Amino acid sequence: MTPRADLVVGNARLWSSGGPIGGADTLAVSGGRVQAVGPRSRLEALVGADTLELDARGATVTPGLADAHVHLTHWARALHELDLSGASSRAEALERVRLRIQQSGGEAAAAPLVGRGWDANAWAEAPDRASLDLATGKRPVLLHSRDFHTVWANSAALERAGIGRNAADPPGGRIERDAAGEPTGILREHASRLCASLEAEAAGSDLERLRGAVRRLHAFGVTSVHDFEGAEAQRALRALTRGSEPLLRVLMHLPHAGLEHARSLGLESGTGDDTFRLGAVKLFADGTLGSRTAALLEPYDGTADRGMELISPEELRATVSLAVKAGLSVAVHAIGDRAVRSALDALEAVRGRIASLALPPRLEHVQLAAQDDLPRFAALGVAASMQPFHCVSDMELARRHWGTRTGRAYAWRSLLDRGALLAFGSDAPVESPNPAEGLAAAVTRERPSRPGDAFVPEQRLSLDQALAAYTEGPARLAGWWPSVGSLAAGAAADFVVWNADLHRLPPAELGQAHPLYTVLCGRVVHERGARDRSAERAGSAERRAGALQGRAAAALVSGRGSR
Repeated sequence: MTPRADLVVGNARLWSSGGPIGGADTLAVSGGRVQAVGPRSRLEALVGADTLELDARGATVTPGLADAHVHLTHWARALHELDLSGASSRAEALERVRLRIQQSGGEAAAAPLVGRGWDANAWAEAPDRASLDLATGKRPVLLHSRDFHTVWANSAALERAGIGRNAADPPGGRIERDAAGEPTGILREHASRLCASLEAEAAGSDLERLRGAVRRLHAFGVTSVHDFEGAEAQRALRALTRGSEPLLRVLMHLPHAGLEHARSLGLESGTGDDTFRLGAVKLFADGTLGSRTAALLEPYDGTADRGMELISPEELRATVSLAVKAGLSVAVHAIGDRAVRSALDALEAVRGRIASLALPPRLEHVQLAAQDDLPRFAALGVAASMQPFHCVSDMELARRHWGTRTGRAYAWRSLLDRGALLAFGSDAPVESPNPAEGLAAAVTRERPSRPGDAFVPEQRLSLDQALAAYTEGPARLAGWWPSVGSLAAGAAADFVVWNADLHRLPPAELGQAHPLYTVLCGRVVHERGARDRSAERAGSAERRAGALQGRAAAALVSGRGSR
């Protein structure tokens, strides 16, 4: 006898694997997996007295969305940290710092103060430790830039971190100095890691913050993440995936510093299960556009500066070879076209081994690529892990610093047309992890506040292509496809019931779409409005009883009855 469904979603526009599922308006779930997909009439027999029924009311139902590039612990912390985003001047940022210090116990408070989100590109006055000292006194303060590749520190923080006049620049980092050779308080790229112990002191325990952050992800429709953090974050995230009711699916990448330890243990990418799996080794080929440390083939417009290579091409090639020979895939942060080329060259050198990896190698961000390098992604089997909202939030910086090269920026369409695997994420806490905003950015390439000002509109994606980059693409990168990322019978019951038919929304309104329900492993983990579940079950039973009475009456009228 066919088991009754635990959950049925009806009156839905079902979407999976690149497009709407024709002829199907109902989804049935049993035992945490998709039991069947089809018309309501064919699935009616699966509905039992204990089946929970959800009415999609004609809205889209998609597989659960993935964030293919997130720093979840940092985002969870950032939700509680001082927010400097939108500060239009150094004075405004300093005033926010001053107020937070007053509210949190003044300069005598024990823990360092951590903030994030400042962007000095439009400021008349540059950030420095002297101005920060006036606002903070002797309490250590660390302020991350919007792109998290620069830290603005006060004198107390520099002293605690041991960063003085004689401190050497770490590999892949730079301590900015004044004319007298003294640190200015600006730490770029890997130099910010010198303050890691201070930041850990400020953070405290992460597990409860992570649980709150995951609830927010559920409200966005996110059911899986590809995370890029260290050992402490791995332990915390692993705790969220254990047991019969996991809160999230996690592909956990390794930091570069963990490569030797992973090799010594014989760990390989893809090790794990459908809730927690070991990903790739994260390598940094360059910096960022916002900090002007992304490595370029030609200088930033109006300068002689070509950015920073955080790993030399020779070292990158050797490290990629070492990882791949050990069965470990790589995820290379490469934003500028010089970094993208170096990463592809390093993977070209091991192309004969790439097919043996359990998970494909990937380049993270790929914000600018040379035309000749675009076909190399598909040819080498290298995925492009990109963040659509970076395109609209950074368009003015790209226009200012990359000039005529912007036609090659955020080249999603060109990569897809050349056969590359595309996976979308947010890079939270740099951007919001709300995929609806990413969908809008992908199909419009316009800021919500500036409709009509599209950034390289020929690189726009269709909604189906963008949804695939948030579902199928990340699942393939994690080795979970098609068990995760689709709505096929037998797949994991991770899905989102949206509040609208996404295909009928004007593209500019996609960013306002939101999930009514998010389901993970067959469980409703988010419900907008959160009605009483027992009342809903009772209502479902009443509707079924009414429907049965109606069918019985019809059978009597027609002369048919049950035996």
